Amino acid sequence: MQANGIAQSVLFSFLLILVSVEDMKKREIPPLFCVGIALCALLNFKAENLLGLGIPMVLLITAAWIYPDQLGGGDIKLTAAVSLILGFTDTAYGVILAFSLELAVFVILKHRRKLTKQEAEEFPMPLAPFLTIGFLVTYFMNFGGLMR
Repeated sequence: MQANGIAQSVLFSFLLILVSVEDMKKREIPPLFCVGIALCALLNFKAENLLGLGIPMVLLITAAWIYPDQLGGGDIKLTAAVSLILGFTDTAYGVILAFSLELAVFVILKHRRKLTKQEAEEFPMPLAPFLTIGFLVTYFMNFGGLMR
């Protein structure tokens, strides 16, 4: 295992956890954290990972056309930064896992709290913690050799 790979995994994990905490506390993802994650890509850079930037573009289009007030710009910037490390396929897997987890948590919370339709529509759920889980799962599956 290369030292660059270990350094990248530690920094990447730490920054994603910081992003999650900030998003839960302030409902905002500081751009500096996204820059830090993007810079982590330089520790183990692969040119083909630039294709991963297609995933945030899909999210941006979805956010603008389908749910204009639901997906924040910080989530898109975070996904773009992570895609430089994970690449296209693994970023897509991470996003799918994140949305699936968020949906499952939302359904459980909705039924436990017996939320009305209006309360459910206004229920705040930051996306970054779920993105963090999805991205770290796909990252460490590759790091440990479980994928590929």
